[in-house]
Amino acid sequence: MAYVSTFPKNPVGENTLSRGFIDKYQQVMRCFFSRDKRLWPLFSSPDIEMLVNGQSPFSNEKGQHLNKALKQREEIPDEMQLQINAFDPLALFVAHHCKDWQDPKSVENVISTPCDPAIHGAMLATVKNPNLVYSEYAGMAVELENMVIRQIASLAGYDPIYAGGLFTQGGTFCNLYGYLFGLRKTFPTSKFEGIAGRSFCMFNTESGHYSNMTNLALMGIDIGNQVTRVRINRNNQICLDDFERQLDACFKKGVMVPAVMLTCGTTDTFAIDDISSVRLTTERLCRKYHIPRAPHIHVDAAVGWSLLFFLDYDIGTNPLAINPATLKSLSYLKSMMKGLKEADSFTVDFQKWGYAPYTSSLLMVRDHQDFEALRQQSSYFSYFEDKLKSKTYLQSTIECSRGAAGVFSAYSALQFLGKEGYQTILAHGLQNANYMRAQLEKIDGCKVVCPSNHGPSVAFRLYPELNGPVSEVYLNEIGLKANKADEDKINQVSCYHRQHFNHRRGKGLKTNWVNSITHTDYNHTGNCLAIPGEKAVFLNPYTSRTDIDEFCRLFY
Repeated sequence: MAYVSTFPKNPVGENTLSRGFIDKYQQVMRCFFSRDKRLWPLFSSPDIEMLVNGQSPFSNEKGQHLNKALKQREEIPDEMQLQINAFDPLALFVAHHCKDWQDPKSVENVISTPCDPAIHGAMLATVKNPNLVYSEYAGMAVELENMVIRQIASLAGYDPIYAGGLFTQGGTFCNLYGYLFGLRKTFPTSKFEGIAGRSFCMFNTESGHYSNMTNLALMGIDIGNQVTRVRINRNNQICLDDFERQLDACFKKGVMVPAVMLTCGTTDTFAIDDISSVRLTTERLCRKYHIPRAPHIHVDAAVGWSLLFFLDYDIGTNPLAINPATLKSLSYLKSMMKGLKEADSFTVDFQKWGYAPYTSSLLMVRDHQDFEALRQQSSYFSYFEDKLKSKTYLQSTIECSRGAAGVFSAYSALQFLGKEGYQTILAHGLQNANYMRAQLEKIDGCKVVCPSNHGPSVAFRLYPELNGPVSEVYLNEIGLKANKADEDKINQVSCYHRQHFNHRRGKGLKTNWVNSITHTDYNHTGNCLAIPGEKAVFLNPYTSRTDIDEFCRLFY
């Protein structure tokens, strides 16, 4: 689906799109998201051109035949298949039936479509097939990886000379490295002796990504006794008071805390933890209890990292003519993103808000010397040249193979879009999100959840009956207690909203149902109830206000 400009007239107000911004946005779309074969040669293939334009070459009869083969075929062909077509028909059939993230209505989650230069960059790596785990297998691809690491270090406020990092297999692996850094730095011999019998506790928050827990299980951590889940506030951010209370309790008992896992842009409501305050708290308590090594702070910034492009954006002069509502959002987001440089390491997913293909994930480390804590015995790597081992993090990586498609695609996107291109396309998503919030607030019985998080995620909840303003009804629900009667009250509202959601499926924006979009306040025992809701995430560069208006009309 090639980009088509669709801009309706906007009412006057702080969410109004300026002519200057529209012109810049359309330029970015024409140059980098158009799938234009005149600009990007890959799209000159007839099969690819039909694929991106949603034009299926398969008749109904042929499609049924291929679908049957897909589900029943078991054997590999005995003979070579000599044909001139670039793609096998079955593979092409499957490609036509994959999820279409170019569809303007695709706003379900923190996923988007790759930009044209990133697709072409990934193709370069696929053709040459470098393996980044070892310099002799990668050639100059190692230097390209190091260059991207320096670029992101500079963007985040790390010193590019001392920073380190590596591209790996998705954000979950990046977060796993975060835990491992803390564990190995706290217990250097644990890579040989294991962790049995050691007194420690890993910290994460209740709103973090599920990999925060699955990674701990993978590492053999005792979830019940060696993990502290810190409470979150009403905006789904880390509760700093609870964090200090829990950390103080651990240190007082002599329990080490190897790692603290934070989040910069939660999946559902884009909550950003106060990283700077967490850093100050850990350092203060370490001094109080004479802890020689502070916990390793890793931040899952898989989604939120992209806002680093705005750190040096001048809100006063506003060169992109971003609308007033989104300038307010950027003012808040910039203040929160400044804290990312306080992290010891953080996760970057280019395949999310960086518009690169899967998988393009980067682990960033403030001090490259931290990789020494992960270094394994040299004797394990007997078939590698000693003088070349130090050219990469060979002895410190989890993987034995690291593909370079992520590096080439990320570099190409950064190179072609630059800060200006990224700021434009990110601002488009933020402006869409603010516009959606404003439209939802006009709907009776609709409460926008966590609006002060200001990100691309728009979460909301529908109520069947109102006994007063919807904001008061929502606050009353937040104040319910963690008991069966109150749980039933929440479920009644949730059933109503869920039925409304199911009725709208296939109509308008493709939103997502979330079983815990917010929560009730904690009771005296520290328990709360999950409150479900609905979300739309505006990373999609093709989504327009027309799509949002059509969706909101379904509520009337």
